[in-house]
Parts: sequence; structure tokens; C-alpha cells
Amino acid sequence: MTTVSTINLAAGKLVLTSDVVGTDFGLPLVRPTRTRQGSQVRVVRSRCRAHGGVVVWFTDGTKTPPLHGRTSWILAEAEPGAPAPSRVVA
Repeated sequence: MTTVSTINLAAGKLVLTSDVVGTDFGLPLVRPTRTRQGSQVRVVRSRCRAHGGVVVWFTDGTKTPPLHGRTSWILAEAEPGAPAPSRVVA
């Protein structure tokens, strides 16, 4: 299981997140998970500094609440032979 901190999280990485835990101005909020069970694989679109921490945006339109930069994410390995995840052009 490979992990990476929010500060080192790059666009295009596959990470494991929770299901939607709330909304922020109509945008669904997700959080990093600690286990693979019950988690969703999402593709990182970008991350940006915000008041109170770092917000991570995903290609499916979800985002995180402001997180501490040392929050760790579990990277999801792409399965052999699986198609590449689609990217949403914003």
C-alpha cells in the first residue's frame, strides 16, 4: 500500500476516497480513506491552498474540505488491462 501526502499529490494520481460526506456550495465533499474496503477510486484534477488548508479537486466534480498538508492518501494501483480513467475537461 503506497501513500502520499497532500502536499506531494500530483494531478492524474489515482487515490482512494470516502463516499460523499457532505456538500460545500452544492459541490460534493469527500475525504481520504484509511482502508480499501468501501472506498472509491478518484482521479486528482488539482490541489490548491485555501483558507484553513489544502483543497483537492477530483475529475468527477468532487472535492475535499480544507486538509492539513501532511494528510496521507492511499494510492490506487491501476489494474492490469483496465482502461485508463477518463478525464473531465473543465
